[in-house]
Amino acid sequence: MILLHKVFLYIAVIVRIFREYRLRSALSVLGVGFGTFALISMVSISNSLQEKSRQEVEKFGKNLVVVKAGKVRVFRRSSRSITSAKTLKISDALAIKQHIDHVKTVLPSFQISYPIRKEGTTIFSTIIGVGKEYPQVRNIKVMKGRFYSEKEEKSGEKVIVLGYKIAKDFFGNEEPVGKTLLIFRVPCRVIGVMEEKGTDVSGEDQDSLIYTPLKTAMRRLANVDYINTIYVQVDSREKINYVKNKIRKLLRKRHHIKPGEKEDFTVLSPDDYLRMEKEALHIFSLLGGVSATISFIIGGIGILSIMILIVNERIEEIGIRRAVGAKKSDILLQFLLEANLIALSGSVGGVLAGSIFSFAVFHLFSLPAMLSLEWVFFSFLLSFITGALSGIYPAYRASTVKPIQALRRI
Repeated sequence: MILLHKVFLYIAVIVRIFREYRLRSALSVLGVGFGTFALISMVSISNSLQEKSRQEVEKFGKNLVVVKAGKVRVFRRSSRSITSAKTLKISDALAIKQHIDHVKTVLPSFQISYPIRKEGTTIFSTIIGVGKEYPQVRNIKVMKGRFYSEKEEKSGEKVIVLGYKIAKDFFGNEEPVGKTLLIFRVPCRVIGVMEEKGTDVSGEDQDSLIYTPLKTAMRRLANVDYINTIYVQVDSREKINYVKNKIRKLLRKRHHIKPGEKEDFTVLSPDDYLRMEKEALHIFSLLGGVSATISFIIGGIGILSIMILIVNERIEEIGIRRAVGAKKSDILLQFLLEANLIALSGSVGGVLAGSIFSFAVFHLFSLPAMLSLEWVFFSFLLSFITGALSGIYPAYRASTVKPIQALRRI
């Protein structure tokens, strides 16, 4: 009870000091506050961007590895073909399924861009010939109608499923299911419309695609015997790199590529598309951590300097308190509490400002809200440590003031 009374007494004294030294106290509070602001903002936005990346990966497909024909380079979430090749075959997809462990599903695919016509409207779009398991592998759903069946896939029926945007462009509010579109010169019946999905992690707008059975795309539309993409679903995320390496070795052997020769295919995963983004995110986190550290150091130096000034200007007060019975430990505790209260005041302001700024960024850029309570508590701990370390010397100096010397200054 006595200790609690002393703490309240010290806090009352500290509040009085804050009023008397408003400017100096405010400058010290701002130093710690900016450090806390930088820490909270950096962590919150970084966590939000990581969550956004995770959502993008889920949109791309769960545990997916993509094999592309030719040499492909990834530039800022988009893939560009550097060289093309006609060496990727359906038999390669079957070999991957048969000979590589941890492979759950393998879907060979052929993609081609063609003009799509309906009466007076012509739109160039990408047609994807792929198996009926594609919606499950790519984590997309049919909004209207249905996806094609195994029977339609085997017989190469001229049926198509439209992406959300393509359906809107051609039919508007009209019901598209059952209607016919001309792909180049081939009439194809619309049997379904996919849900709105947007752009995936590879930079491809899934709402502008048209899906058809693989045999239909290869035989009826393009008349080719090769494919240009293989989608490989792995049974766990931890095995993605293992499967990528195994696919590369298997295809090099099947395509008779000698050591030192360039590959005629590219094996990609979502992490490859996000690598540049992750590097930028790492740099952002590093710079945020550095700025927060510097701000805390500056705040600590500010608290140290103001506390030394306060001690020098309050020697008479310290002398009177010592003369009426205050112990060295009482003076020491008082000045330590003052330093910590300055730091914690800055921390509270920094947490509030950082939270408001983070939520504004989340809203402005449509990012998931991610405010970590663990880092809020950690920022308070850092502020407490900063205040304690900065207040040790001034508190010790104040506690060593001799009452007689102090009273002579009155």
